[in-house]
Amino acid sequence: MSFAARSPQRRKESSAAFRICLLNAIILGISFCSSFSFPPRNPRLHACRHRHRHRQSPWSRKQARTHSSSCISLSSSVADTFGKTIELKYTEFSGSDAAGNDNYDGDPAIILHGLLGSKRNFASLGSSLAAQLSKRRRIIAVDLRNHGENSEETWTEDMSYSGMARDVVIGLLDRLEISSCVLIGHSMGGKAAKAAALLYPERVSGLVVMDIAPVEYTCERDAHWSTVKGTIDAIAGVSLEGKTKRDVDLALRATVEDPALRAFVLTNLREDRQSGNLNWKINVEGIERQLETIAGFDIGQDGESSIYHGETLIIKGGASRFVQNSHVEAISKYFPNYLLTSIRGAGHWIHAEAPDDTLAILKKYLDR
Repeated sequence: MSFAARSPQRRKESSAAFRICLLNAIILGISFCSSFSFPPRNPRLHACRHRHRHRQSPWSRKQARTHSSSCISLSSSVADTFGKTIELKYTEFSGSDAAGNDNYDGDPAIILHGLLGSKRNFASLGSSLAAQLSKRRRIIAVDLRNHGENSEETWTEDMSYSGMARDVVIGLLDRLEISSCVLIGHSMGGKAAKAAALLYPERVSGLVVMDIAPVEYTCERDAHWSTVKGTIDAIAGVSLEGKTKRDVDLALRATVEDPALRAFVLTNLREDRQSGNLNWKINVEGIERQLETIAGFDIGQDGESSIYHGETLIIKGGASRFVQNSHVEAISKYFPNYLLTSIRGAGHWIHAEAPDDTLAILKKYLDR
């Protein structure tokens, strides 16, 4: 999660109205770009620049005529570190060919959202992948622990990435009888995907990470993380008793100045059908207490060597500061067979700010 500006020029041209429109893309999800290939076991940095443009992929119409997609919401169970059973909600986007067949050519792709996000953020992207991939796969978007549709009864104090990795691998994959998958993760979900690949490499056949590095972020060193912490602190300090969404928006305005960010935060509110009171869909207190853990990366810190040799693609927002040159050493240590591509002009929310580019890159990777 980040709220970095897309570029100095674009920041001047942006208006509050535009940012609200952008938020709709973030919440609902949405969807061109260049080619790349992975050298066999050849660790190197490959950076390509993609112009930030919004146009339909030339593949879209052709694929739309031969595929249809549907969406199924389900849940999965897993035991966390404290022995508590957690129900992980997920949505599956299934694409059927013209004959209505559900035969798949590749491992399923599992999408993991970022901090304060949910599987709903990837609804459009998931549907587009299910409908347009040449190598057909199951596409599944997950609500990570303490987020999304996971009930309050499942909340946990553990926000470690090793815990999130177990949720995905031991819980979700075993429950769905998936032997191996491609993991796609954004921000916090990108770190969770990295952790799963490092801890369970035999279960991860491919890895895509969107705008996050396997490093610790601090407020002193990283201004963008200071914004994240300030947002979480502001959420935790708001009283919901007797408040409306507008009241909460006004209460957050002094600390969270960005209207699009506030609107994104407000998507985590829900109204109790009986009492009419507002409450958070996310475990705000647990997340606040575990923010230092979320900022870090708890894999390979005990001196034990952790390496994932699979093909790893890192997609960086060109205007984002979450992946920097100083992070390359850490990336190559954990993921020696990686490529790095940058979408010019896009901020941290690359799937929302550059949907066509993001979709095209993912299609190229998944259809390789």
